[in-house]
Amino acid sequence: MCTTWDPPPKPIETFVFMDLEATGLPPSQPKIAEMCLFAVNRHAFENPQYSNFSLRSVPLFPRLVDKLCICINPDKAFTPEARLITGLNNEAFSENKKQSFNIHIIHMITAFFNRQHSPVCLVAHSGCSYDFPLLKAELSAIGISALDEIYCADTFKALKALDKENNRLHQFTYQKFGSKKSYKLDDLYFKFYKEYPLNSHSAEGDVITLIRVFQQHARDLMHWMDSNARQFNTIRTMYKGSERRASISRAPWSLQHPSFLQVGPCQPRLATMYSFPAGDDRASLKQNTAEQGYDQFRPLNNTDIPDEIKNMLLFLLGLAIITWIVLNPV
Repeated sequence: MCTTWDPPPKPIETFVFMDLEATGLPPSQPKIAEMCLFAVNRHAFENPQYSNFSLRSVPLFPRLVDKLCICINPDKAFTPEARLITGLNNEAFSENKKQSFNIHIIHMITAFFNRQHSPVCLVAHSGCSYDFPLLKAELSAIGISALDEIYCADTFKALKALDKENNRLHQFTYQKFGSKKSYKLDDLYFKFYKEYPLNSHSAEGDVITLIRVFQQHARDLMHWMDSNARQFNTIRTMYKGSERRASISRAPWSLQHPSFLQVGPCQPRLATMYSFPAGDDRASLKQNTAEQGYDQFRPLNNTDIPDEIKNMLLFLLGLAIITWIVLNPV
């Protein structure tokens, strides 16, 4: 689901590891139920810390990590397989009063990325085939173009490519005796740590597992991503479902958009905050904003005032003039 791309102009400075849990797999048009982002600076991977009490040279988990974990009501039924694997269900989201994917999540994500030192690369295992296209689908449903300045990289593809380049069996993959090579995240973790990870198939648990696997070949993986990461806007949307427009937040901080939230041409006033689908002309954009109830924010012009009000205003103006003349004779 990835197209051609241009690599980052300079080495990546921040790696944002992401995992999504959702209602199912394609082609069921899944919806995101959990999203977790951990931001790790390049310095942490280039200068790993080790425990003084460990018998093995196992790097410690990075200490300075920014984290953003969000539970999202998918407003769609989980498939039986997804319920079993993730342990999530629609009843739990309703009972815990969780909101759906909306404009507030966009604010949180863009603010999170704005805090990171650029270039920033979004990293996910099998990201090009699942996580990135699914996130793109949710953003498209909101009707906002976001994260276009962000790069992204798939660790599944990276490990396979590194194995092919180095031509060394078992270096970047896990293989049991007599079985095929496996690039599954749990198997890779077992290879390096001789145990399976805890909390698999929770968004936060899988992000932690991915970072621990990444640490084992951090320099190789970072070097590969410096040359092979691609812009997030080159990722194809997993599907195009029914579009649900974002509601405007009335919070004061929402009046200024983050830099990663792409800005469209300044036509109607509110179009400066939200980028509508390509090809919308002024007439269709006006219809879109009217459908969302944005007309109440639009400045009035002469054609917006009803004739009855115009006549009343003229009458009052004339009456005021006559009163002034009577009270102030020449």
